[in-house]
Amino acid sequence: MNKTKKYCLLLGVLVVILAQALIVNAAMTTVTGKLTGLTCLVQGYMCPIDKADPMIGLEKDFVLVTAKGDYYFLSNLSLGIKARHALETVEVTGEVNAKYKTIQVDSLKVGGKLSWSHEAEKEMMKSLKMATP
Repeated sequence: MNKTKKYCLLLGVLVVILAQALIVNAAMTTVTGKLTGLTCLVQGYMCPIDKADPMIGLEKDFVLVTAKGDYYFLSNLSLGIKARHALETVEVTGEVNAKYKTIQVDSLKVGGKLSWSHEAEKEMMKSLKMATP
């Protein structure tokens, strides 16, 4: 067997092993916390104070902050959904990337009630595409 074939075989085995490791790490996890404005979090104070606080409109993003003080960016949720639930305790289920502090959200619950899900959004997009000429 020549060197090129050996390297290709070794590379193929490594790819299979790494792919399995990524699949194992991509398990769904549920994280509970409060949606807080990113600017406020970075500056170190609690804001917005309430839903009428003008800071909600100025925020560029909202993050999920756990009771321990850990925070996660909700990478695939729109700013509108995050702003709607600002200051509320939410349950987010999705794939957590601890290194980048992100969650690829599959579902969002508020008070135990489903508020948003990836599947529902896909269905809505599908029905909207069918309704347009």
